[in-house]
Amino acid sequence: MFFMLGIPAFYLLVMGLMLQVIIPNFTYNGVSTSYITFLAPGIVGMQAFTAGSIGGSMLWADRRWGMFEQLLVGPFRRSDYLMGIMLVAVFFSLAGSAIMLVLAYFISPYFNITVFSSLFMVFSLIVGAILFTSMFLIISVLVRSMQAYNTITILLFFLIDFASTAFYPISSSTPIALRWISSVNPLTLIVNIVRDSMVYGVSGTTYISSLVVLLVTMVLFVVSLKLYRNVRTGI
Repeated sequence: MFFMLGIPAFYLLVMGLMLQVIIPNFTYNGVSTSYITFLAPGIVGMQAFTAGSIGGSMLWADRRWGMFEQLLVGPFRRSDYLMGIMLVAVFFSLAGSAIMLVLAYFISPYFNITVFSSLFMVFSLIVGAILFTSMFLIISVLVRSMQAYNTITILLFFLIDFASTAFYPISSSTPIALRWISSVNPLTLIVNIVRDSMVYGVSGTTYISSLVVLLVTMVLFVVSLKLYRNVRTGI
């Protein structure tokens, strides 16, 4: 719970309030925006990634400690277990995002959320949780040691979080390598959808980002499903 809620809340409260003093306002999407108003949707969108990483870790831990094998001996199918992990990730994504959203309203109430835009936000959080859960399931199936799994997940955590638009906008002055990494980063698309839904309004870019996220999710889910069908019990 600390990993799920404590760290994002720390980012929002400490980084938001501290950097707000240094960056009171800047222009983004042609609109003058305070930094904390820009940051809050990024923290909300990050919940999909955090929830997805927990989903992948569940399979690794259950295989390592024999729980996965015990479940398969019982009246459960592999598909039941997989759907259970996906549902847990979606629940954590939505619940964590709701808490971050409430917290964001206390420190920056300048949001423009409508019923229509909230549908895009919920869509991005649900699909994003399935996307990242599928990605981490693939890693948990392919990696053979705890050290390797932890190393890869920690590296991905920092790379995906900090090489996205969650904390700062990507502009022409951003180094080309970071711009490229951010542009192919699924979290960037999810955060942009959430940010449009909360602050700037739904536009054509929001539709395109939603479609791309959905397609990437479908591909990763199919790959993870194929690998999961042949996963061994135990490590």
